[in-house]
Amino acid sequence: MKLIFLHGPPASGKYSIAQGLNESWNVLNFHNHLTIDVAKALFEFGTPEFWDLTHRLRRLALGAKAPDPEASVVFTNCYSSPDDDANVLALEEEVIRGGGDFLPVYLQCDVEELRRRVVDPSRASMRKLHTTKGLEDFLSRWNCVPLDRHNCVTVSTGGKGVADCVEEIARRLSLDRPKAAT
Repeated sequence: MKLIFLHGPPASGKYSIAQGLNESWNVLNFHNHLTIDVAKALFEFGTPEFWDLTHRLRRLALGAKAPDPEASVVFTNCYSSPDDDANVLALEEEVIRGGGDFLPVYLQCDVEELRRRVVDPSRASMRKLHTTKGLEDFLSRWNCVPLDRHNCVTVSTGGKGVADCVEEIARRLSLDRPKAAT
């Protein structure tokens, strides 16, 4: 499996680009809210039990898919250094142990563009951060930077459409063109 670890601040385009990779390149979209929603059904958001379950679910699910040599999966994440380093490393090791490749991609976007995007109604409907105040609080607390890996690719999403970002990621990661339907 190729795991595309798509990370960046809120509203940088992670979910939209993951959907674009899914639709244009047949990359499976395992976005971070899938595990967050499961954990929120059982534990209060942000508690140690909540985060423990969230991270275990991610490792379990992606580790189970890692041995599939035909699979490409995109996983979205608001990675913050150094707070998330241990969990990202554990996920990376799980994928590599299963024979997969870990391909980090950082989405870079200026703060003014993030402010413009964060209030889009689609974010509220998905229960994502959706206010400028929430964004400011998030950015002041967390250090959203590119993952410190030699193979981390940075893609600037400001002023670009989703399709352009998807094509850039596919080209820079040398993704195989999807097979035509028969």
